[in-house]
Amino acid sequence: MDFLSLEKLTISFGGVVALDGVSLDVNEGEILSIIGPNGAGKTTIFNCISRLYKPDKGEIIFEERDILKLKAHQIGSLGIARTFQNIELFTNMTVIENILLGRHIFRSTGPLSQAIFYGKARREEMDHRRKAEEIIDFLDLQAHRNKRIGRLPYGVQKLVELGRALALQPKLLLMDEVSSGMNLEETQDLMVWITDIREDLGVTLILVEHDIRLVMGVSDRIAVLDYGRKIAEGRPEEIQSNEEVIKAYLGDGDGAFRG
Repeated sequence: MDFLSLEKLTISFGGVVALDGVSLDVNEGEILSIIGPNGAGKTTIFNCISRLYKPDKGEIIFEERDILKLKAHQIGSLGIARTFQNIELFTNMTVIENILLGRHIFRSTGPLSQAIFYGKARREEMDHRRKAEEIIDFLDLQAHRNKRIGRLPYGVQKLVELGRALALQPKLLLMDEVSSGMNLEETQDLMVWITDIREDLGVTLILVEHDIRLVMGVSDRIAVLDYGRKIAEGRPEEIQSNEEVIKAYLGDGDGAFRG
């Protein structure tokens, strides 16, 4: 049984077909990247998995469970977390406060107990803060931990959003254009973190990404979308030499990659 299975996903918006019968299987412990031109349907797949969108047809099975029967707020408790292409952080809150928000699914005490901050509520809060500090150390965000998000460079904000997703302790992490706004050095560090998230934290990752160097450097497999259809799937070296992929997106027809 596949860890995650997408079967013939189809969804349209105002007559425009965003996904056209897309099927995709994800193995536990792998790094899968989804690439394709703008508007190919990459983020739409994430929005379907996250239950922000309801597909017109198809099914999504995660660990043998049909997640299309669930509400969006229930997805996190299954062990699925995501980052967003457009940053969705609270700009007036600090780095550690934003990361702590990712711990909300683990809170078992009520608002009154948390306000009194005694007993179980105190122990729970200390545990959440310990987890948040571990993530800050993992992503080298120590210098920014008490800074407000609105005052941070865009690339750092992207890392904070990744940190908030990791705070959910996910089994499956959906990373949507996380390298956008990062310089070359930050992107190289991100490649190491992506590998460490898989190796050290045991998380399965799906990346939607435009940075081809990053994709080729970290992916076990790559799926390619074009106009809502999956046109190719395989190992990085197979995708790199696929003529249909080159023609649709990656190159100029001579087998060479751009970017």
